[in-house]
Amino acid sequence: MTEQTSNAVKTYLARLDTALVGVDPDVRFEIVSGIREELAGLDDQAASARIAEMDDPALIAAEARAEMPQPPAAPAPAVAEPVPGRAFSIAAVLVLIIGTFVVPILGPLVGLVWVGMAKAWTRREKIVAWVRPFSAGLIVLALSFVASLIGQNQPSVPNQPTLAVAFVAQWHVVFIVMFIVLPIEGIVLLVRANKRGWRAQPQP
Repeated sequence: MTEQTSNAVKTYLARLDTALVGVDPDVRFEIVSGIREELAGLDDQAASARIAEMDDPALIAAEARAEMPQPPAAPAPAVAEPVPGRAFSIAAVLVLIIGTFVVPILGPLVGLVWVGMAKAWTRREKIVAWVRPFSAGLIVLALSFVASLIGQNQPSVPNQPTLAVAFVAQWHVVFIVMFIVLPIEGIVLLVRANKRGWRAQPQP
């Protein structure tokens, strides 16, 4: 004999099934089946009494959803890191460029020290910044020295500059060359750092 399901049970199970939409299918089937079995065989009066003791389908569905594993939270949007010491890096390269003309010797020296402390350039770029002007000066000094030795082997000419005067002239040329190289070097550092957003390029 087939058992008849009361209208109250059918209505309750339909509400419960609808409320569980979106819950894991296996969990949904288990809940509905369990309650169907519990209410099976009851007449309308008994079924209504038992249903009155049960929770509302919406509450059962809410509890089922609460026990479901939560999806991983979306990663927070990456926040752009502030440029490290940008103002200091700009100040360093400006001191290197302008200080060469405004405060000779001390200006470019402070500029090179600041460039070495700034974070806008790699270690290699900082070393080159120090070596290049002195290398240029030493090359000019060596060429001037060789030229002076060649000049000493030539026949003496009246009013020819003395050795001391030639020496001073050689060093004067060296400083002029260094003061030409330093501002150019500062401009190169400025352009490189600006293209990279004032961040040192990662070294391999």
